[in-house]
Amino acid sequence: MIDGLKGKRIFLVEDNAMNIAIYSTSLRSHGAIIYKDVLGYGIVKHIVESLPIDIIVLDIMLRRGINGYDIFDLIRSEPKICSIPIVAVTSLDPETEIPKAKEKGFDGFISKPINSQEFPKQLASIMSGEKLWVISR
Repeated sequence: MIDGLKGKRIFLVEDNAMNIAIYSTSLRSHGAIIYKDVLGYGIVKHIVESLPIDIIVLDIMLRRGINGYDIFDLIRSEPKICSIPIVAVTSLDPETEIPKAKEKGFDGFISKPINSQEFPKQLASIMSGEKLWVISR
């Protein structure tokens, strides 16, 4: 068990049920508490209602005309949640997306498919203040 995750409150914004299951199982096995939103609509209200949150895992490629960058801007514009670390998770080309994520101000980037053994350690590192830019191979 990764001590850095025990009792940590992690908010997942992901529209793929399989990914949510993988992330949740991996993180809960280390004592994390999981909240999730699959659509991204009303996300700011949903996060505020779930406070305190320790980190947000944000899929970049979402359905229905909204993307992770749009949601990032919404989160950063709300004073109650603007300082929560946010990590981008996407299957989009990391060579293109990492520079975008860095420029936006994300706290980290993990390309899909995630490594379910490493994912909890990666999030714990980001929550401890490390900037992390991971390309899965």
